[in-house]
Amino acid sequence: MKQEISALLLHQPTESQRQLKQALEDRSIKVNWLRSFGEALPLLREADPPHLVFTEASLPDGTWTDVVKLALEALKPVKVIVVSRLIDVRLYVQTMAGGAFDFIVPPMTRDELAHVLACAVESVLNLRRTQAMAAAV
Repeated sequence: MKQEISALLLHQPTESQRQLKQALEDRSIKVNWLRSFGEALPLLREADPPHLVFTEASLPDGTWTDVVKLALEALKPVKVIVVSRLIDVRLYVQTMAGGAFDFIVPPMTRDELAHVLACAVESVLNLRRTQAMAAAV
């Protein structure tokens, strides 16, 4: 049985975010779109949090670092992908060094997005399988 993958989008509504949401849904990923860090808190604290979180660098009530910290505290592994409106090498380095899984700048080609998703999904599923096996011992 194939596991359903879920993603959380933490973004203000923009056309590129709508396209990202549609691209995720086209790949059968269940998407929950929220606009603030506070709205994400309960979802990331659930027993089965979303597999992926796509977040803006700055949210109305937090930043990508808050999201990464919360993801690291989740009961199951969660991968955070920071989505920037602009190419910003300094921000890229900070996010990658700060624990984000990836850093993307829309618009992305279908192949680019497919690659990011495949890598993130494989990574989070492997981590969750490893965690489940360790808990079973």
